[in-house]
Amino acid sequence: MSIISFRPLILIIGTSIGLVPLLSNWCVQAQNQSQNIELKVYSENEQKQSCPDKVIVTEKPHPYQEGSFATDGSINLSAYASNISVQASNSFSVTWVGTLKPKYAKCFASAGMTKVDGQDYSGKINYLRMHFVKGKVYFILDLAGGSDANNYPLVVLKNRLKNGNPTWTWGGTD
Repeated sequence: MSIISFRPLILIIGTSIGLVPLLSNWCVQAQNQSQNIELKVYSENEQKQSCPDKVIVTEKPHPYQEGSFATDGSINLSAYASNISVQASNSFSVTWVGTLKPKYAKCFASAGMTKVDGQDYSGKINYLRMHFVKGKVYFILDLAGGSDANNYPLVVLKNRLKNGNPTWTWGGTD
């Protein structure tokens, strides 16, 4: 008789064990999705046509790796500027600078994170920012003030230019 009372429990455990790989696969797929981050441009120009309304940044987390995490990012800064280069960098921050194209040359503005995949951004730090000043655009990845789950600082792992556009990798421990 005791075997009969355990059958539902065995069925539940067996089904659960079968679902674990499926659920973890869904989690990995969800983690590997790119996200679009919208930086809203706040202009001081009376004629706002000289500035873009928003700039889109793309970030994509690396697949899960025990002990750490990393995220790749990129921005099509060449849509707004030419002669893009790294102006300054350290373990926590990178600033790229470029000469604004004629259409945007008179733009005087700043930009910061407002949406991620269309939803209002509610993160702790505004780690992606831009300045449009005196014919130049400055794109800033600044992780200062951000920390991972173990209270270690978030760090810039790589910064580079790919096809003339800024790309980066940042991460931390899990």
